[in-house]
Amino acid sequence: MNFYFYNLYALINKNTLFKGWGRKRTGKYAIFLSKLFKKDFLLFEDGFIRSIGLGVKGWPSFSIVEDDIGIYYDTTAPSRLENILNNYDFKNDKKLLQTAKKAIELIKKHKISKYNHSSLTLPGYLKTDTKKVLIVAQTKGDLSLEYGYAQNFDTKTMVIEAIKENQGSEIYLKVHPDVLAGKKKSNIDIDFAKKHCKIISEDINPLVLLEKFEKVYTQTSQMGFEALLLGKKVICFGMPFYAGWGLTEDKIVCKRRKRKLSVEEIFAGAYILYARYYNPYTHKKSDIIDTLLTIKKYRDIYSQNDGKLYFFGFSRWKRGFVKPFFKPLNSNSLTFCNDLKEATKKGLDSNSKIFIWGKKRFDDVEKYAREKGIAIYRVEDGFVRSVSLGSDLTRAYSLVVDSQGIYFDPTQPSDLEGILNNYTFDKELLQRAKALQTYITTKKISKYNIYKDIALDLKGYKKDQKIVLVPGQVEDDASIIYGANSMSNLELLEAARKNAPDAYIIYKPHPDVIAGNRIGDIEDKTALKYCDFIVKEASVDSVLEVADEVHTMTSLVGFEALLRGKKVYTYGMPFYAGWGLTVDKVKNPRRVKNRSLEELIAAAYIVYPRYIHPKTKEFCEIEVLLDELDKEKKRYNSNYIFKALINSRNFISRKIQFVIKVLLGE
Repeated sequence: MNFYFYNLYALINKNTLFKGWGRKRTGKYAIFLSKLFKKDFLLFEDGFIRSIGLGVKGWPSFSIVEDDIGIYYDTTAPSRLENILNNYDFKNDKKLLQTAKKAIELIKKHKISKYNHSSLTLPGYLKTDTKKVLIVAQTKGDLSLEYGYAQNFDTKTMVIEAIKENQGSEIYLKVHPDVLAGKKKSNIDIDFAKKHCKIISEDINPLVLLEKFEKVYTQTSQMGFEALLLGKKVICFGMPFYAGWGLTEDKIVCKRRKRKLSVEEIFAGAYILYARYYNPYTHKKSDIIDTLLTIKKYRDIYSQNDGKLYFFGFSRWKRGFVKPFFKPLNSNSLTFCNDLKEATKKGLDSNSKIFIWGKKRFDDVEKYAREKGIAIYRVEDGFVRSVSLGSDLTRAYSLVVDSQGIYFDPTQPSDLEGILNNYTFDKELLQRAKALQTYITTKKISKYNIYKDIALDLKGYKKDQKIVLVPGQVEDDASIIYGANSMSNLELLEAARKNAPDAYIIYKPHPDVIAGNRIGDIEDKTALKYCDFIVKEASVDSVLEVADEVHTMTSLVGFEALLRGKKVYTYGMPFYAGWGLTVDKVKNPRRVKNRSLEELIAAAYIVYPRYIHPKTKEFCEIEVLLDELDKEKKRYNSNYIFKALINSRNFISRKIQFVIKVLLGE
């Protein structure tokens, strides 16, 4: 032991800080060492808004608290939170209180709690108007009970007093989610409680549940504070962080707590000043507002992924890569089917959800869904997809999942069109969109990121001549069929020349067509009747840098051109047309708003798609993906071996897929 401490002494310096977790072994050891070596300590604990799912199930955390005095749930000694609540000048920090009020409204509106996996639907027996009182059970061995004076009370006493004090009301006991998950035991004897009150065994979101109750009995549960946020009366058989400030009916007293505080002030102290936030989807430090909005966004996505999911029109190679995009909130099953008969045999029913790739037609499936009231979603690649082509069987890092239609079909509404018609884009989102524009254009990121950036030698170009880029497309692509009336690449070139007779026209065939994977090829000698230059092995940015205008049917290049400040003419109706940013040959009467470029970027890149991290395959925000794509793009375009491996892998994958199709008679 002496040798151990001798070595420890050798490591100590003036900046040494001993760290540990709350009142657990590491926290106690950190305090012990800080006293021994006369150094500071810092204790950590989960924050009050922790994660979407349970921590015991591995869901990433959004918040943590740091305390160099004690820890918030230990009422036997001071803590940094207690000092904040005792001393902070809340009255003169109007900005803080405004943020607190905004956060509280978001919490109430979106039902955000410490964990956010629980059902947002009340069971029928709780929907009555009868007066109701809630007793909140916790987990056996919870340190907040041990250090929050809850041991001074028998839990049976709390149950009995709740019954005595509320004659004529229905008394309910809420079981802790960790107990429901089978991970821990309850601190209240469930068998005893069953004899005296009704048990809520469903895993219901705390905010949804608390709305139906007038009064809440707790020892030290955070649900007591959430009840205060909703204006409920709270009785504490212990001393949680929110007790002792004049808002709760307390069975014991903490003499150190000397002020009367409002619920907004306690919230500001605990959730804003005391807690620290990190966004696991942006991989950056965060704040309370961003945390609440991010939890709402991803909880909605995960919830959409719950249940029995049936997929139609997904080729065999796609079936593997789409799975990470459908991680559930609680549980799901993914079933890939070729037709309705196969799906019904595998359990497709009214409780299922249906996902169809792009605009592939499954008329009998759609009819069945309408009759059974089954939700149908259309799935397609996002606008920043990968390094290398989808037709080369390269994994996609972004998808869109659309509940109304799909973005490239203007003949019917889509979720993206709805966003652009109705969404309110706040200042922070527009600033983020502007930063995205700068990043994408600076790093020269496109959808596929397959070609090198090169300087073009424009043969025959005359000084001051207007340069027009005409991007070729895949002619049997659904965006052409539905969005451009099956216009051909040759017809596009002819139209561009007619509208810009004196321009220097550059034609860039689609990468999938160049690779020989899709149709739409024009012989060079034919194309050169209408254009001045054909560019193939060069990035989109290489051409956009010299172009003044882009003339397109529905190509994403038109959107990328807008990001780079170019004028865009559309001959079809792509998702970015009809909002006042492009010169459109075709009009869409549903597109009723003029939108700024930042709003279009926010809708298309941030709000609409889903992204996964190329390495972890976990959900992430676009900024994280762009950083990874930039690294991968550099390796792809500078490392011959890396590029050869990617291309050989894709070649082998295509051959394997072909063999499978032959064997299955597809």
